[in-house]
Amino acid sequence: MNLIKYLYRQSSSLLALCVIFAILSGLGGTALIKVISEGVSGKSQSPVFALEFFALCFGLLIVRSGSQIAILYLTQNAVLGMRIELSKKLLDSPYRKLQALGKPGLLVILTRDIETFVNALQVAPRVLTDGVVIIFSFAYLAWLSWTLFLILAMTLPVCLVAFHFAQRYPFSQLKKIRAKLDLLFKHFRDLIESSRELQLNKQRGRLFIEKVIGPDAADFRNIFIRGFSSYIWISNIGDMLFYIATGTLLFVVPLWLPQRAEVLTSVTLVLLYLVGPISSMINAVPAFGQAGIALRKIQQLDTQLNEDVTPTHEMNPFQAGASLVVAMENVRHCYSSQTDDSKFLLGPLNFDIRQSEVLFIVGGNGSGKTTLAMLLLGLYMPDSGQICMNGVAVTESNIEHYRQNFSAVFSDVHLFEHLLEEDLQAAKVQTLHYLSRLSMDHKVKVVDGKFSTIDLSSGQKKRLALIASYLEDKPIYLFDEWAADQDPAFKRVFYTELLPELKARGKTIVVISHDDAYFHCADRIIKLEDGHVSSFRATNA
Repeated sequence: MNLIKYLYRQSSSLLALCVIFAILSGLGGTALIKVISEGVSGKSQSPVFALEFFALCFGLLIVRSGSQIAILYLTQNAVLGMRIELSKKLLDSPYRKLQALGKPGLLVILTRDIETFVNALQVAPRVLTDGVVIIFSFAYLAWLSWTLFLILAMTLPVCLVAFHFAQRYPFSQLKKIRAKLDLLFKHFRDLIESSRELQLNKQRGRLFIEKVIGPDAADFRNIFIRGFSSYIWISNIGDMLFYIATGTLLFVVPLWLPQRAEVLTSVTLVLLYLVGPISSMINAVPAFGQAGIALRKIQQLDTQLNEDVTPTHEMNPFQAGASLVVAMENVRHCYSSQTDDSKFLLGPLNFDIRQSEVLFIVGGNGSGKTTLAMLLLGLYMPDSGQICMNGVAVTESNIEHYRQNFSAVFSDVHLFEHLLEEDLQAAKVQTLHYLSRLSMDHKVKVVDGKFSTIDLSSGQKKRLALIASYLEDKPIYLFDEWAADQDPAFKRVFYTELLPELKARGKTIVVISHDDAYFHCADRIIKLEDGHVSSFRATNA
């Protein structure tokens, strides 16, 4: 029912059209059975009868195809809307929320759950048509013989109740299957991301597969087999019971309640015809069960993403004037580890960043540089204190506008294959210029608005990310350990040529760096130790 409610919310008129076509299809199928049964019993042998038969075949083809195509449009429109809506909400969600949800869980929902939902929707047209055919076929049975229909109808509630209770166990196994998927996706992600480390330690790699992936994969297999084996038994027992009911109506009931031969012939044809639709509907139960679980997971994610979404002010309060100043005022932020109960406290921070200056943030590992960068970029909100831009405090309602002033290249850089710019021709010209400037033109080209390759070394990826950042042309640039993977020549170019050029263009540059040989390139340097500013000094630059 959740699937039907979801489709109804997407387009009630299109769903109504699907139902109308399905009803017509059921009527046509029942009428076809009636004509065939009359032909077999010898009631109609005229040319008009043949014309009626072929007209019904043609009409059934039209309405059945119309029903399936209509629901195909409905379901695919629903899935498209679901994908786009979830993608937008993911983009609008706080970065900390996405970190808490975890990449494996998000990937399962965005890939496997939506795929499961789609697969069930593809079965929906046939199930809907089969359901209508069954209803009208039973109505035809009632018209043929009220006695036989009542006997059959009395057994149906018993079968339905038995099926309801029988499918509880396999449905519970479907829930366990879905729960195991999150864990398996996490293991496979770990396997891919740690392939270098595991290949360097063969014993650790073997133990990871045997002790971690193996047991959970085996549990998944066992649960899957138990669940779907139960459905197989239920389906086959249901088919057999239907055959038994048919045999009872044909061979046992006439011993006490004699029936005309033509009635028994027509009833037999209808019941044999119904074996296919009934079996099809029973076999679709697992798919709809999985789809229901997947839909609940998708809706749960949708609810979680909606919890922290704050409407953005339409007016941008951070319009840059003659100068741009970002100020930290008693900013504190507590970062809780996802793996233990430890907490890292950054702050209090009190400093400002002025337009057209180069600010270096330095410090040892774990000193708070990355957390400070996330606060500065608006990806984290302070627990106390406030960040201001041009005298305007950054809040949940205007943080989206605040973020648009920044371009960042992170240490764990992610590259997009496409040039995500409105003016592709201008972006291509600039990209080719910077590719040549960074000695990348022999390795990467721009073809059809895309980079010809992003299969590059770490240093080359950062150079390509730097180009993408340049194309954004934002007021403030943040570079997180950009030079860490570069050879000495490119380090020199970055610190002594590229940064001064950005500064000359009026850009503000924040650099997280360990390269003390180039500290003189900064206007000011902030040094962090254990989450606190230990020194704040201007250079002689």
